[in-house]
Amino acid sequence: MYANFFDNVKNILHYFAIFVQIFARTMLKEERQRLILEKLNTDKKINFVELGKFLDVSYDSIRRDIIELEDKGFLKKVHGGAVANSYLSVLGTKRNGASSSEELSIMFKKAQKLFENRQTIIMDGGTTNYFMAEQLAKTLELTIITNSTPLAMALNEHPKIDVILLGGTYFKRYQITLGSEVSRQLEHINADYYFMGVNGVHHEKGLSIRHYEESLIKQNMMKAAKKTVCCVIEEKLNVQEAHRVCNFQQIDLMITNLKPTDSALKDFQKQGVEII
Repeated sequence: MYANFFDNVKNILHYFAIFVQIFARTMLKEERQRLILEKLNTDKKINFVELGKFLDVSYDSIRRDIIELEDKGFLKKVHGGAVANSYLSVLGTKRNGASSSEELSIMFKKAQKLFENRQTIIMDGGTTNYFMAEQLAKTLELTIITNSTPLAMALNEHPKIDVILLGGTYFKRYQITLGSEVSRQLEHINADYYFMGVNGVHHEKGLSIRHYEESLIKQNMMKAAKKTVCCVIEEKLNVQEAHRVCNFQQIDLMITNLKPTDSALKDFQKQGVEII
């Protein structure tokens, strides 16, 4: 009788321990990713195996974390590890109060000349657009249309900017709305500019991203604006991702952190697109 009792208790404790481990791992995911970004900001390059030992989690868990952080634009995945992007992640900036990277600051100084009172601007998701939205002058009178919830919230402190958040299916990984409802709403919009976020820009292969449905939304955003602007750091030049949004020649303006005459832009300069 007692033997059965103690066996049952052991089984209950065993399954409870498994549950606690699973629950703890789930709850610690955000903190684990914060530690990854912290280590990356210090070391500039991190290794999957070393990270697994450092955080005491499996290789697969680390790999999933890295892929998710890359999808959000916080780092760049390389063979066996990850390297720091040339700009700080939104997460890292918010947490540490660190200054924005030089590349983003240079692009914003160029881009801010495009903004004028009483304009209607479309801005989709991504670190670059988020950064620019935060930096906009609080005296500007604009209407900004976006499918990015973080970007919409970044404009809370801008009293003269009206925000229209496009409703649709919420894609949690990228924190944006997608789907037919977003496309339907875009049919009723005539914007002055569309600031497009991308993962890669190639002079022959065009502008591209990693998610198919998002590429379709970006095409509809282009149709809803008079001009399309792409702000891109040097690391994204000559990069081709899985899903093409448009040809390079279909955009009106590309803003980079480089001088327009830089040799890295040589192939782009021949395409008839204004580069600043």
